[in-house]
Amino acid sequence: MLVGTGDSPFPIPFYQACGFTISHQIDDFFICHYDQPIYEGGKQLIHMIILKKRW
Repeated sequence: MLVGTGDSPFPIPFYQACGFTISHQIDDFFICHYDQPIYEGGKQLIHMIILKKRW
């Protein structure tokens, strides 16, 4: 199973606690695919972090 999330410090520890591990990142995803900047916790999202988990 794969899940993608922003490069924010909030969701990544949650997914890791659920057994996911970081697989890779998609550089500049939020810059290229959204017209307006997206912020989470005061930080602009730039890269998408992909996490994986085996069933």
